[in-house]
Amino acid sequence: MRAVFGRARTGGLLLCLAILCGGNAVAEKTGREVLVLGGTGQLGAEIVKLLVANGDHVTVFARPTSDRGRLHDLQVDYATGDLMHEAEIGAALRAKKYDTVISAVRIDKGDLHFYEEIMGPLTRQARAAGVGQIIHNSAVGAGANAQNFTHIGWEKVPGLLDRLRDQGVGEDILRASGVPYTIIRNTRLYADGTPSTGKAELTEDDAVLTPMTRADVAIFNAQCVGNRACLGKTYHIRDTSLAWPPPR
Repeated sequence: MRAVFGRARTGGLLLCLAILCGGNAVAEKTGREVLVLGGTGQLGAEIVKLLVANGDHVTVFARPTSDRGRLHDLQVDYATGDLMHEAEIGAALRAKKYDTVISAVRIDKGDLHFYEEIMGPLTRQARAAGVGQIIHNSAVGAGANAQNFTHIGWEKVPGLLDRLRDQGVGEDILRASGVPYTIIRNTRLYADGTPSTGKAELTEDDAVLTPMTRADVAIFNAQCVGNRACLGKTYHIRDTSLAWPPPR
């Protein structure tokens, strides 16, 4: 399937998702070099699959122990290393001339300074290697954005505001790094494998809070690779076609 951009609205770019031809459309072959961090995870694998289908050359940065089952039979390269070791991410970035680095990393071990710790080394090494763009998949409510959602009751969820604070610190480091960036915030993801709704929109309205599918998040990542219209932007995803909360 091929996803295309739609219209712009006054007050901020809004990118509308349209799935054409019911799966019969041919993806544009791009041949760009893309490094995906977190590419073996649920969201990362969705992004990798779409990039490969689009004809991009994809390298996945992963620990030696990472389960690569979601990427079985895909034509991807691997760079082995740990994001917590700057020398290893630096070596991976110097191995090829990457057009874009996509971060789809999620930390699930309670490290409340994870993004603060990785974003500085990552952006330093990306800048030194001449990376053209970093697309960072962050979270709705990151940093100061949490102030838009004080009515949600997030303060009642142990550790959530601390994790969002860390996400905000990571975003700020990226913005200040000098590396061209795109930030796509997600939240309330439907179950892995849920197909694209074809109704999602990418918007700069940072008060938007709706559910979404990983398939649509992946489509927006792919659309923003090498897209100058996405540079310097922080996006939320709006999809009013989905029920809230997502089914468990």
